[in-house]
Amino acid sequence: MKIKALLLTLTMVATTAMAQTITVGSMTRVNTAEPAFYPQLTDDAQAMLVTAQNYDGLTRIDLTNGPAPVLSTLPRAGRNAIAGPVRTNENLQIELTLGGHTTVFTPNGADRRYLWPQLSPDGTKLVYGVSGRGTYVYDLTTEAVTYVGKMRAARWFDNQWLVAMQDQDDGYAVTASAIVMTSLDGSVQQVLTDDSVKAMYPCAAAGRVAFNTAEGAVYVM
Repeated sequence: MKIKALLLTLTMVATTAMAQTITVGSMTRVNTAEPAFYPQLTDDAQAMLVTAQNYDGLTRIDLTNGPAPVLSTLPRAGRNAIAGPVRTNENLQIELTLGGHTTVFTPNGADRRYLWPQLSPDGTKLVYGVSGRGTYVYDLTTEAVTYVGKMRAARWFDNQWLVAMQDQDDGYAVTASAIVMTSLDGSVQQVLTDDSVKAMYPCAAAGRVAFNTAEGAVYVM
């Protein structure tokens, strides 16, 4: 099945820093053959990696021609592929590995639990979550910590914007979840998805945003 990857058009028309307009061109479901989770777009957004809900196995999907052969069936193969140069260690601290050298970061204190870290495209900042508190950005040069907001699984859209999930639960399961785009300080935010899907775990590349639903459907905007 031929899959059409649709562009997320980001239009920034501003007279002040607060005057922003974000327009989603369209949204389409991707043919994944099996339920898929935690999509990771390639840099050119022409393909993506997906894995199982428990991160077992890894499949590459060409967004023009559909699913390709499975790359791996190994346990946790998805986590290893999606993490990139930054990840959390067994103590839930942030580990950044560059040039063979690993540095451990605990910007909010060593007693916090860190989740979903990602290095910015220009390599100057980290976005990450703190369990029970929300999303933060850490500047690797100045060591400044900025609170973004009560959202989870944030990912870089570019060096100035993030996409993340804002979800609600009843103590047992997620009852609603949306993908939002936000500035680094959280002062400008816009919801990109509607109530027709429980949109979770976004990623972004080349003007596109992908996410999965609670049931394992994958969409590209």
